[in-house]
This record gives sequence, structure tokens and C-alpha cells, in this order.
Amino acid sequence: MASGITAAVVDAWDEIERWYEAQGAAHLILPPASDEQIAALEKSLGIELPEAVTASLRRHNGSTDGGWPTGTLLSCDGILREVGVWRELLTSGDFDDVKDFVAEGEALKAGWWQLGWVSLDADGGGNGAVLDLSPGPGGKVGQVIDMDHETGPSGPVASDFVGYLTAIAARLGDFAVVDGQYVEEQ
Repeated sequence: MASGITAAVVDAWDEIERWYEAQGAAHLILPPASDEQIAALEKSLGIELPEAVTASLRRHNGSTDGGWPTGTLLSCDGILREVGVWRELLTSGDFDDVKDFVAEGEALKAGWWQLGWVSLDADGGGNGAVLDLSPGPGGKVGQVIDMDHETGPSGPVASDFVGYLTAIAARLGDFAVVDGQYVEEQ
């Protein structure tokens, strides 16, 4: 029997898949990740992913490049690459001049990037949704925040991964896929 969290992920994906099918774009969503791929990701990142994220990866291991309304839904390998870039910039000192950056509110810790952050999607330009496993005093473990390479982190934009996935599903009605590209409906 699936948990409530897993059931919510399944419901969101059912809605997302229906939209992709109706658009003739089901090929943009990748097949499931294996348990081995998910375990390797968690080991490489040194974290345990929330149940909702692993349930989602078991359903679809991301999207093709540009196959998601916000750019690309990251696969296990994509998450590892994206987080790796951010962590390298953090540990090499590239963010030292913004280490005291504070987003509005107390949901996020000070700084431009945290080791407890996990990229969920990416637009190819340094922006995307990020799972926050290391929140500030007013935040919640597992909240989803927005990372903009120019203005820094902000949010949260969703209280958890299920909220993120449900919000994506709700937004799909505003888009169409034409020649493999997302087009916002007028």
C-alpha cells in the first residue's frame, strides 16, 4: 500500500502524463530511474532524498532537455551535475562575496548556495527550482525554493516537492507543445 506522499506524487504524475499525451509529447518525459541510480545519487550527494522525490524519480527520471515547462526536469545524473557545479562554486570561494546574502524572510539560511540544496529543474542559464534540505529558522526541511543566478535564492515557492509537482501540473494548461517547444497559450 502506497503512503499518502507517494499517492500524491502518483496523482500529480497522472495529471502531468495526461497533458503530455494530449500534446503528443509523452516522449519528452524519461523512463523511471532505478533504485540503484537513486541510491547512487543519494550517496554521491551525501543526503537522503525525501520520499516524494524518490517516488517521482521512480516514475520518471527527469525530462529531455527543454522537455519541462521550466526548462528541464533533472534526472539523477542531471541533479548530480547541477548540484556539483553549485557545490564547486561554493567550496572554491566563488560565493564568498555573497555569503551573507539574506533572502526576504527567515525561510532560507544566509548565503548564495547551501550544501543541503538539491536542484530539481534547470533552465540552462543557472536558474531553477531547488529542494531545500537545510532551511533557515523560519523554513521547513523539504521546501522548494527558487534559485536565480543573478538575484540569488528566494522563496519558498512550494512547501514541499508534492507542492512543486502539483503546481507544475496546474500550470500545464497555460502551455502547448508545438514542434517540441513549449509555447505559452495566449
